[in-house]
Amino acid sequence: MNAHDDPQAWLQAQPTSDPVSRRVLEGLARRAARQPQGALRERLVARLVERAQAQASTPAAAPRAPASGGPLAELTARLDVGAGPELRNVHLHRRTWSALRLTRRMAEVSAPVPEHLGPLNSQVLVTRALQQLRDLSPDYLQRLLIQLDTLAALAPLQLAPEAEKPARPAGRKPAGPRKR
Repeated sequence: MNAHDDPQAWLQAQPTSDPVSRRVLEGLARRAARQPQGALRERLVARLVERAQAQASTPAAAPRAPASGGPLAELTARLDVGAGPELRNVHLHRRTWSALRLTRRMAEVSAPVPEHLGPLNSQVLVTRALQQLRDLSPDYLQRLLIQLDTLAALAPLQLAPEAEKPARPAGRKPAGPRKR
């Protein structure tokens, strides 16, 4: 079969292992098949054949070997080789866990705030704002709560570099404005 006659049928006969590359090649073949005979079709078919041959000559990615032999490298190598049924179950239930966590956060937003705190207390103001946001745009509130959870998870990582700073040498005063 010739790629110039029917690019889509030609591509179906070609072996490809990568599904993403296969989709790209299928799109290129459809585009070439829609074009009437001419220079544009010839260029598209030439590009299709070139990419298909390049993809066929590229070997499949081999799993990476652990660099340092540590537990993280071992885990990465296991994940590269193939995900077991346990990991697939984790991916399947990730959305459920996220939904449950979000439901818990929404319940916290809906909880009543003690009135004895006063009208300008920051907890009262934030809770009222989140409750109004829930009424106006629940989807936006969900996204906001997810972002806040992510920032809260990253907060300990931000504090770590500050703890590693060396202490100032004793006997030196901090630099300040000079008096004349």
